[in-house]
Amino acid sequence: MSYFEVGTLLTTNHGHAAMMGVFGLFAISFMVFSLRQVSTDEEWLAVENYVRLSFWGLNIGLALMVLSNLFPGGILQLLDVLKNGYWHARGPEYLNSRTSIMIEWFRLPGDAIFIFLGAVPLFIASWKTYRFVRKSIVKGAREE
Repeated sequence: MSYFEVGTLLTTNHGHAAMMGVFGLFAISFMVFSLRQVSTDEEWLAVENYVRLSFWGLNIGLALMVLSNLFPGGILQLLDVLKNGYWHARGPEYLNSRTSIMIEWFRLPGDAIFIFLGAVPLFIASWKTYRFVRKSIVKGAREE
């Protein structure tokens, strides 16, 4: 099976889901842990909703990207490999086909959710926490 599917969108499907699902979300969890550690309870209340939104945005966006584009596109590409050969499924005739292009556009909603409801709120939470920490450092320096 691997002989026929390596280099298709199924490989990309596995790569995106595994890298972001395991290492990306693991790194983000450490970042959120750090944000919480440097924040007071009051400051965390101003940041927490962004982190919650980011959690759902990243997970839903990744799931939609995988389920609406990469997995179905990979299955269709695998079927083309089995029918016409690997060279055809990786060639311009297949990749520029109407079906292949349509499947690529199905990725847009998942990517948009991932970026706008996942990455952007996480950036805002990080920025707000940075501003809180910076403010407390400046305040502490003035008191000395």
